[in-house]
Amino acid sequence: MFHSFWRTAHGFLKRHQDQLSRRRRDHPGRQLAEIVARARTLGIPRGPRLDIGGGEGNYRGLLSDGDGDVLELDRFPGPQVDLVADAHHLPIRDGVAGLTLLAEVLEHLAEPALAINECYRALQPGGMLVITTPQYWHVHGHPSDFYRFTDAGLRHLCASAGFTVIDCWSRGGPVLILFHVIRVNLSERWRPLFVLPFYALAEWIDRLTYDRRPTGTHYDALGWSLLARKP
Repeated sequence: MFHSFWRTAHGFLKRHQDQLSRRRRDHPGRQLAEIVARARTLGIPRGPRLDIGGGEGNYRGLLSDGDGDVLELDRFPGPQVDLVADAHHLPIRDGVAGLTLLAEVLEHLAEPALAINECYRALQPGGMLVITTPQYWHVHGHPSDFYRFTDAGLRHLCASAGFTVIDCWSRGGPVLILFHVIRVNLSERWRPLFVLPFYALAEWIDRLTYDRRPTGTHYDALGWSLLARKP
């Protein structure tokens, strides 16, 4: 009876944990909403929006605004995948896309510079590149896990491809880094008991103590959100 009660209670806590996590500022979905809103204020050209590595289709609604079809590209087929494709060799004509998205994808690519060059090729002039990627994170090898990025590294990759970087900001500092180090190393059984009482507190302290656009020669970052444009 106890085990049945615990499974029911854990399922409830897990669902609540997932809902809470999606509302936190450092969640990739929240970051993307902020970046895409910024891109729209600057003007996204009409044309396809390419969600590269977005096989689950989580951001289709976010990218859809009536000015271009959203295409989900992924290495693996799936119900939400429109094109099975490799980010290093996009099956897209030159200069047609209005926006390209690499959401938590760049660290999984063996040749990230090549993928960013492909985004540049596929975008029309004025097209937008959106990136979110970690700097601190556990190894999550599906299908592989190659790199972590600093803001300087991202800016260099984008500038080398020809992009103009519009903005780049961190999605969290030391407090959130510590929180996630503990969170991801807890078993699924105990994780909700840590996340539910402490996630909002960690985010609140991070807001008070951390500059999302850090300066100086020494600073920490959970990960980065970047918006760039093809001239």
